[in-house]
Amino acid sequence: MSTSQEQTLAQIFVDLSDTLVADFDIIEFLHLLSEHCAELPGVQAAGIMIGDNPGNLRVMASSSEQARLLELFEVEADQGPCVDCFVSGTAVADPDLGAPDPRWARFAARAREAGFHAVHAIPMRLRDDVVGVLNLFSARSGGLEPAVLDSARALANTAALGLLQHRAIEYRQVLAEEVQHAMNSRVSIEQAKGVVAEHLGLDMPAAFAELRRFAARSGLRLSDLATAVTAGDHGPPPRSPDDRPRVLLLQLVDVHALAGLRAATGRAAVRHGLSASQTDQFVLAVHEAAVNTVRHGGGGGQVLVWLAAGALWAEISDQGGGIPDDKRVIVMPDPGSEGGRGLALIDKVCAVVDIQTGVSGTRLLLGYPLDSPVLPAPGTVEG
Repeated sequence: MSTSQEQTLAQIFVDLSDTLVADFDIIEFLHLLSEHCAELPGVQAAGIMIGDNPGNLRVMASSSEQARLLELFEVEADQGPCVDCFVSGTAVADPDLGAPDPRWARFAARAREAGFHAVHAIPMRLRDDVVGVLNLFSARSGGLEPAVLDSARALANTAALGLLQHRAIEYRQVLAEEVQHAMNSRVSIEQAKGVVAEHLGLDMPAAFAELRRFAARSGLRLSDLATAVTAGDHGPPPRSPDDRPRVLLLQLVDVHALAGLRAATGRAAVRHGLSASQTDQFVLAVHEAAVNTVRHGGGGGQVLVWLAAGALWAEISDQGGGIPDDKRVIVMPDPGSEGGRGLALIDKVCAVVDIQTGVSGTRLLLGYPLDSPVLPAPGTVEG
């Protein structure tokens, strides 16, 4: 490996170690690992399979939709290097899927259709037990460099350790519980991808990317957010701030949707404990943000409203050109000025206002506590 590649690998381990906190999200950790593995030299896509309690392989994370579908085929057909790797506990490779091993001819044909011409399967080991498989897919025939395979083995072992961190006693039982939870989360995530895709008009890969971004933006675990997206705002209002997060609204917004958005936001605010005056404030903030998106964000964007940690939250985002530098200080304009009051009103109403803006668009995050909000002084916008 070159020096730059070694530095990249070192950064990968730093990124992975940062996710291994006491209550880390297994699904997000495995997806991060698969994406980093796809950055290894000679690798175009990567995926991770884990064995469940009966010992059946389950697809848990993939760096691309093509890799995910290929891994699902491999599991369903019960053939391929990854399946053999899990059974044998040793690395299995097919460096030329154009002349595949006769044991997995159907898999090889499907892999070529997906644009892959070589595959390497590396066991994820914990001592003598194989807990899963790391799959590396290449667009060209040929084996990977020894240094790359060594790095991949280290990353696979990191994944195995990550699944069992802080678990020194009875790790077999804990692994089964963690994997089962991850399996259930995977189902919720697939369902949530469909909901996001339908509501925001995205394809499935883009919907998954947006779901992960929502999780990072909201501070929620990916699996918890997926459950909230799938469940919607059903059942009685929450009894305490510790109850599960709820996704109340998820929709595209344009000039024709503003009135409907205002009404739906108001219903959600009333339903979840805000008084009439507080509801007016929260609806005003969301409406002003949506109007700005329509006027200055390319004609429209998307709105996500959710309940978590005792507050109503909203993210209004667009793909416009960003907020100009001279507009990034949030101040109330002079009485005679035209426009420019939206951000200042929002800043006065909401206890939390966080703005990310740049050439790829603007994302405005609003937080409004269910109890009396503490109104902050006007602030500034981050680029």
